[in-house]
Amino acid sequence: MGSRSTAPERSAAPVPRDVTLLCRDRVDVRDVAEALVVHEDGWGVRALDDGSTLQVCRDADSPVITVLGVHRVESSDELERILPDAPVVPTPLWWADTVTPYGPDGEAGIAAALEAAVDLHAVCIVHGD
Repeated sequence: MGSRSTAPERSAAPVPRDVTLLCRDRVDVRDVAEALVVHEDGWGVRALDDGSTLQVCRDADSPVITVLGVHRVESSDELERILPDAPVVPTPLWWADTVTPYGPDGEAGIAAALEAAVDLHAVCIVHGD
């Protein structure tokens, strides 16, 4: 009788990608979404969760990046604890959590985040690269 693996099967489903923006200036969710939406003519912003989350969309059915929240980080020790591989950045700073879908729309969202980082005086970290 052959041996049978008891390890759980890995999902073949694509996983969204996290993108972090470490902003030197004070920002909120709306500021981040507005910096992202200017990346492409015709993109828009829609509110989710009563406005606490904003989604930048290519069209009504195609989100490219979602701004989940912005949090103030007071010290470099706190930043290193949360994100050990982060570059050295002066604190305090504002940490913007975003997520992009898998595929071409997500790649467009990552490109928008990289461009928005310049306008936001931020460092953009694409996780999983």
